[in-house]
Amino acid sequence: MALQMTWHPRCRRGGPPLGLKNLGNSCYLNSVLQCLTYTPPLAQFCLSSRHSSLCKPYPLDRFFLGVLALFRGRSFNKLLGILYVGKSLFANRDKECPFCILERQIARSLSLDGPLEAPSKIHKSLALFAEHFRWGRQEDAHEFLRYVIDACHNACLKIHKRNGGGGTPDGNPKAEGRSGPSTVMKEIFGGALLSQVKCLACKGESNKSDEIMDICLDLFQSSSLKDALARFFHPEVLDGNNKYNCGNCKKLSVARKQMFILRSPNVLVVQLKVVIMFFGFCLIIGCCVSFEVLLVSKFKFS
Repeated sequence: MALQMTWHPRCRRGGPPLGLKNLGNSCYLNSVLQCLTYTPPLAQFCLSSRHSSLCKPYPLDRFFLGVLALFRGRSFNKLLGILYVGKSLFANRDKECPFCILERQIARSLSLDGPLEAPSKIHKSLALFAEHFRWGRQEDAHEFLRYVIDACHNACLKIHKRNGGGGTPDGNPKAEGRSGPSTVMKEIFGGALLSQVKCLACKGESNKSDEIMDICLDLFQSSSLKDALARFFHPEVLDGNNKYNCGNCKKLSVARKQMFILRSPNVLVVQLKVVIMFFGFCLIIGCCVSFEVLLVSKFKFS
């Protein structure tokens, strides 16, 4: 089933979005949950219970049948081996899945009536998403978002591994890429950037691609998201003391360095960098930032 990028009429309850209670310095958590809940492809994926239907504990009947078969065959060493594996399976059996927790939270937020909801389950399960996060402590929203996406991505990969590497981690039709199996998180938020350095003398190019799950934009001297994005992809001339060591010319040459979008994410996550260093001091940029409809196609590599 392909990603549904627009809202299905039945997926959203009527009225304003459900509010989330602050459970003690949990504004970072609430803001991330609101963003994820109202991301159409992820919300509709969660409402269909696609992940939880695949995320099932290891079947005990298969385990005990294997033990019985080996015991009848009197293979003592193999019996010890499967018992050791079974011990680790039982130890992880009761450990909750972070993606299942997120799936239930998103489904609740989109179906409950009323003005407020307390995301208590996720708040109590912080360690499943980010081990060093603690209740009641202020944390960074962008950092938590990345931990949530990574935790859910890894949960899908565990299903893929448990199934012997067959099929796809969450029922997605995408094939494996060079960076491993595709998951719903990678399909929604994943993309790729290309960093290109072009020698202006011989026209030779050096290209390097990197997988991304977000883009960090500097707000210094920018008043809009569109302007900050244009600055991010603006070409830089390498000259003077910063000349490029060209492998074709075998010398330092003037070059142009530029970033391109190699593969556009279906949902672009943007981190706005509002803190700058000024003579050793951290300054917060306090300005209004306008958000427009962005066309990232002009930044794509061709």
